[in-house]
Amino acid sequence: MSSIINNVGQQQNNLDDIYQLAQSVRQKIGLEGDVEDKELIDHLETACSEIKELLSSSFGPRGLNKLITNHVDDIYLTNDGKTIIEQIDVLHPIVTSLKELSRSMDKSCGDGTKTAVILASGLIINAVKLIKIGFHPTTIIKGYKLALNKAYELLELNSITARTYDESYAAILSATVSKGIEFDQAEVLSTIVVDVIEHLRTLSVDGYLDLDENVKIMKKVGGPEIVHLNGVILDESPARFDMPRSFIDSKILILNYDVKLKSEIVNSRHNISMDSIETAYLFEEERKRILGNFAEKIINTGVNVVFCEGDVDSCIEEKLVKNNVLMFKKLKMKDLENISMATGAEIMSIRDDLNEQHLGKADKVEVKKRCGEDFAFIEIKDQKFSTILIWEPVKYALEKVEEAADDALNTAAFILRNKMVVTGGGGIEFELSQMLRSYASTIEGKEQFAVIEYANALEDIPRILAKNMGMNVIDSMTKMSYLYNKGLDARVDYSRKITENNPLVYDSATIKKLAIISATETANSVLRIDKIVMKK
Repeated sequence: MSSIINNVGQQQNNLDDIYQLAQSVRQKIGLEGDVEDKELIDHLETACSEIKELLSSSFGPRGLNKLITNHVDDIYLTNDGKTIIEQIDVLHPIVTSLKELSRSMDKSCGDGTKTAVILASGLIINAVKLIKIGFHPTTIIKGYKLALNKAYELLELNSITARTYDESYAAILSATVSKGIEFDQAEVLSTIVVDVIEHLRTLSVDGYLDLDENVKIMKKVGGPEIVHLNGVILDESPARFDMPRSFIDSKILILNYDVKLKSEIVNSRHNISMDSIETAYLFEEERKRILGNFAEKIINTGVNVVFCEGDVDSCIEEKLVKNNVLMFKKLKMKDLENISMATGAEIMSIRDDLNEQHLGKADKVEVKKRCGEDFAFIEIKDQKFSTILIWEPVKYALEKVEEAADDALNTAAFILRNKMVVTGGGGIEFELSQMLRSYASTIEGKEQFAVIEYANALEDIPRILAKNMGMNVIDSMTKMSYLYNKGLDARVDYSRKITENNPLVYDSATIKKLAIISATETANSVLRIDKIVMKK
């Protein structure tokens, strides 16, 4: 009887847990039941306003950080748009649509996430204003499509080709500074990224680059300092302290698995019993002989640097030291694959037939102590692999610099394939907004109001930049309008002024097009919703 009561009690507890979980999910969704008509419009406006406000304060080089604690108590200090919107624990359908937009932007180009989400939110908010005064959503959608087509056409006309180093550098610096790192640090990082991409471009016959394959970003606490190498950097120490620490024109051998001796190799039949000192002595002698053969096998290839995935027997290490061979052991397989790709060395086993054709080559291998740690610098000038090593004294600052490096690399890769750039610092968005207002006057129907609201949403970008810079927004827009009417490219400058585009600040035209297209499509998809149905 008591067991039945216990089972009933356990089932009731399970039902309570399920109910609490369902309630928690409903809280995160923010909906109690089906939503339509005026309530739906209010939900659209509220959700998009909150997301826009959340990201706007983090937008631009002077944007503020968000400190986010997720459901497993991981802490994020970031102003990266994708990270912020991914980590907020909200499941509202409209917020989910904007999350999908940020994911698609990050996946397609690795930058422009905040621009796309802020623009999409602004388009939905502005559409709600029109819906509230009687406009039908299909009319607004049609107007937004007209505005998108014209904006794309105007982007094409206002794009210029980045022909010089300075113009490419200006676009990459703009992407780097937008992460809120120090300006001098952004300049160093941008210079490194330009050098890395230019180096890889000269080695790429077809112009194709896979940043995940060809570039590795390392981050370490220390410094601050940023260095890069055309080759591979490992945060590893030699297998022994007395091994040589530098080689020119190195021959590289990569070994998989342990380079040690297991008992079944010496006694494969398991028929030797350690019943006397003589037997143990013979066993040890045979072990040393086999290990000696392993060492000779490595040395006879002519190698001078060995990288091994597993552990290495001390007898082998000793022989390698005597023959002036540098060895690293207990390495990650991913590091070995990077070294293999960079040097051309094959990943072998000690039991394979090793010879010189399995070796790779490096211009220089050097072990240096930096920030209290040993690092192996494997320099290969004529291969498509580069490493950027970032030191920062604070962990959270380290994450920001890594995000800046990632954005800079993605922008550089886009500019490598398509050198078209547009005025940065909110300049191109302001120009598009002014041109779209003029274009709206040529449209006869109600769609012209949607085009005007599209222009207003674009103008929000320079407005937000100016606000985050600590500038007066009305004065800033007035100055931009004055310069625009004089036929000059105007933008928000890092010095908290509205200036002509000098010194140059550019954005990738390709990334800007993708941001505008994806933002418009997301907004139109949301505006097609007439009811949110909660599954019973």
